[in-house]
Amino acid sequence: MPEGPIVTLVLAHDVADAAGLIGVPGVRATPPVARRASRLDAEAVVDVLGDAGPHDLVLARPPWADPATAPLTAISIVMGIDLLWLPPEVPAAGWAAALIAAWSRDAEASDVLRRAQVAVGLASMSPANLPLRPWGEEDLLVPAVGSDALARWCDCAWRPCRWCDAGGAGHAPCPSCGERADP
Repeated sequence: MPEGPIVTLVLAHDVADAAGLIGVPGVRATPPVARRASRLDAEAVVDVLGDAGPHDLVLARPPWADPATAPLTAISIVMGIDLLWLPPEVPAAGWAAALIAAWSRDAEASDVLRRAQVAVGLASMSPANLPLRPWGEEDLLVPAVGSDALARWCDCAWRPCRWCDAGGAGHAPCPSCGERADP
């Protein structure tokens, strides 16, 4: 069990659903976007983020990929909660979120954040030269490596971003600012 704070993840409902994380302890999902609404209700987002601690993490698809969840990203930034950009496609975002959720159960906050930064980049990159397995309802091809082995790899693969204080996988976009991490 980690000595540091436990990380709570905050996700949009569609990504949490794709990852199989609805109702999972340590994961908070926004309400689904109502059919007639064009965006998440800002009050509902504030309710989800209201108890967020300093080590909690918002995982969201970019607003251009999912404009309906823009209030989640905007309000998390205003509240000073760490935000990582997930891949734009829901299946890849769901895989990254599921992996990060597995790590958040038994790792310290700093380890979860660093691994998450690499995992998000890995989910966005071509999986060439890796053993692959299908994942999720859409059989997304993901690395055929267990989460513990992938966590160790992420620890080794993390590189600092040259533009912000985050980082990620070399040659992948930084999940905080979008620039490429140092190779």
